[in-house]
This record gives sequence, structure tokens and C-alpha cells, in this order.
Amino acid sequence: MQKSIRLSDTTTVQYWTYHPEAKITMVLIHGFTGSHEGFQYIIPLLPEIKFIVPDLPGFGQSTIGREDWSVDTIARLTNEFVAKLKLNKPHILGHSMGGLVVSSMLDQAPELYDKQAVLLSPVPTAIRANESRRAGAILGALQYQLGHRIPKVGKRLVTSKRISRAATSLIMTTTDKELQAQIHSHHFKNLDYISSIEFYSKLHHDINRQGAIDHAEALKQFDILLITGDSDNVTPFKEMTKLANAIDPQEFLVLPGIGHLAHYEKAPDVAEAIQEFILRR
Repeated sequence: MQKSIRLSDTTTVQYWTYHPEAKITMVLIHGFTGSHEGFQYIIPLLPEIKFIVPDLPGFGQSTIGREDWSVDTIARLTNEFVAKLKLNKPHILGHSMGGLVVSSMLDQAPELYDKQAVLLSPVPTAIRANESRRAGAILGALQYQLGHRIPKVGKRLVTSKRISRAATSLIMTTTDKELQAQIHSHHFKNLDYISSIEFYSKLHHDINRQGAIDHAEALKQFDILLITGDSDNVTPFKEMTKLANAIDPQEFLVLPGIGHLAHYEKAPDVAEAIQEFILRR
């Protein structure tokens, strides 16, 4: 069921509810360039949980005004969205940038949420000049900066399916051709939702200069299930281990041979981990 909540004259959050009769509630927060549809493989596997899945402000079908476009702003607005729903301390899960947003959300308003939270391949640390993520960050920044500064070709550059396919292929680990095609299709659809290229450019820059580790003191107050793949080249295992050491998660699940898209490629494993973590108490 799709609904919307207006946060201001320029910011409206579209959200979807699944399994509305379930007694346990979890809010799912997607990653950069994503939308609520990114969790569609996990949701059917967990009918015991009521899921509320927004398109973050500025993504998917949600809108955002000319705010201070940053991770912390997205987190603040999303906390406002959750508060308006008047939920009784829902669980929360964030993937990739969504994990960074969730870390900021929990830091800003810990009272809104259950003590059990899930971080799925979150942005762990800021990108340094001499590490493996640097090249990808530079290429991404160029794509969005040129897209913003050269209006005539910028839209085509940012919404290029060829670039999307190449970038997605680099972060997939599955060899299943059918699943590969499905993932590409999902990512192609996200291109249709790109709102302001300037927004994407500024937020991309902000994401790369920080990590969930910056919220370590706040995260240590929660019972965290941290999930990652050991072949993730977007949020590398070495950096994820630094995050784990800093926040001391309740559980640290490492999926062998899996990259950044575990919620697509290993949905049953991710769902099982969430089920055991959330429902065992």
C-alpha cells in the first residue's frame, strides 16, 4: 500500500507498507540512487514483520526542497517522517548509503527506535586518498559534477544505461544470468527517478567524506546486526572490520563470496539473519 507524508511545502515522502497485520515493525532505508523497490526480494521472506519502506527525500517518488543537501539532512527529514507515523519504536535497517543515513538517524533521535537495528553493507568509513574506493569515488563525482555543470549533455550522462550497466557489473558477484538481468533492470528503473542532478552531486560528495564509524558512540548504545559480503568492493571488508571494532555489534555476519548487493544476491541468507536476530527474543 502506497501513502505519502508531507514534511514541508517542498518535501514529501512516499512510502509503502507491507504485511500490515504483523506485530513487529521495521523501517527499511535504501541506498544512493535507489528506491523502496530495492528490498523486494527480502520482504516476501519475512511475513512476520510489518515493513515500512520510504523513498528517501530526493529519491524515487519522494521530493526534497533546496535544503542543506547532506546525509545528516536526509537523516533528520527521515526521522521527521518516522515521528509523524507515530510508530512504537520500530526496528530499522539501512543498506549502503542507507546504513550511513540510519547511523545518523539513530545518533540524532535514538528514542524513536527499538534497540535492535540492522546495518547491511553500510558506508563504514570516509574514503581516503590511498585506498581502493578512491577511483570509483572520483569517477562517480565526475559523472554527477559534469551532469550538473553541462546541462545539454548532463542528463544523458547521469541517466546512461551503459554507465549504469558497467557500474552495476563491477559490484555484482552473482553468475546467475537471470538475476544479473533483474538487477540491471532495477537499476535502470532508478535512472528514471533522478530528480536534481545537483542534489545527487552534492550528496555523493558528502557520502564519501564520512562513514558510520563517525556515529560509533551512538551505535554502541544499540544492539546492531552488521551484515556484509567479504567480496564487497564498495564497502570493503577491511573497512567494515574497522567499523565492527568501533561499534562492537551484537552480531557480525560475513557472507562469503558476496559483494555489495547481498539483499539481491543472497536474499534468503539476509532474511534468515534478520529473522533470527529480530524474532528470537
